[in-house]
Amino acid sequence: MENFQLELRTLKKSLFKEFMKSIPAMIHTHKEHLSQFDDFSSFMNGFVEQYEEILEKFLRGIVHAVFLKEERFQHFLKQAEQKAFRSGIHFLRHQRIPHQALACFSTSIRESVLQEMKRVTVSDSLPVQLFMLDRWNMVAHRTITGFLSGFSSQQFKDLKEISIRDPLTNLYNRRYFYDCLEKEIGKAQKQEMPITLVMFDINNFKQINDEYGHHAGDELLQQIAELSKRLKLLSGFRFGGDEFVFLLPGITEEDAYKLVEKMESQLMAWNKSISLAYGAIELLGDACENIDYYLQLADERMYSNKREVKA
Repeated sequence: MENFQLELRTLKKSLFKEFMKSIPAMIHTHKEHLSQFDDFSSFMNGFVEQYEEILEKFLRGIVHAVFLKEERFQHFLKQAEQKAFRSGIHFLRHQRIPHQALACFSTSIRESVLQEMKRVTVSDSLPVQLFMLDRWNMVAHRTITGFLSGFSSQQFKDLKEISIRDPLTNLYNRRYFYDCLEKEIGKAQKQEMPITLVMFDINNFKQINDEYGHHAGDELLQQIAELSKRLKLLSGFRFGGDEFVFLLPGITEEDAYKLVEKMESQLMAWNKSISLAYGAIELLGDACENIDYYLQLADERMYSNKREVKA
């Protein structure tokens, strides 16, 4: 192999153009492999030309890379893996490839390129063939590893996000509240600022559902989530039904009430028959250990407010 490092320029002169000419055949063989699987019909639909351009650019980069000196080749491998990692994230976000077909996808590219590399180097000496195949295998391994790592990393993030979100409002769910609580209280203590918990629900929500249907109730819940986003209330949780809890870092108990009143007034501008019942409690240093106590206090204050509204 050391001798080949000295003869890379000669190898490039004899093989570079042939490898470049073989790229369309690599792409064609790869597409033929994919066409045998139903999973790829939707993947290829409306994306063929763009995919071919991406793949051609990728393969041209590899052809250039296999003739690099060792140090530059290793640098290329590192960059190729990082780029493939980003591509894996992109492909998952755009649902370009069904996850169950990834193995087939990566194997097809590897085999399509190997087939052409073997054809181009068939008349060369065995050491030359082994050198070229070894380099391609290194590129393929690092690229596919990077792609799958990016894909899996984004898939894990997406699944985690789904698991902590309420599907109707896209606010966090009750289960995630307890995970988020410790983090938010820790940040508040570190920055020596207050943090307040506010709980509220919708007055006469059952009546709204009964009179106007569950679709109207769902729309109202979504409107609350939208208003919370506009008011920059980022740590919001749907506890269930029409009950919501918000953690408000940097906000005192007094200001928390003002914020909910502002939300209520904006809801009433949307529908004047809507009103909220709410209770707030500023969290102290023991809140993580005694959060059920604080939730109970907020709940009691909320129902006290509800009785005042009904009165």
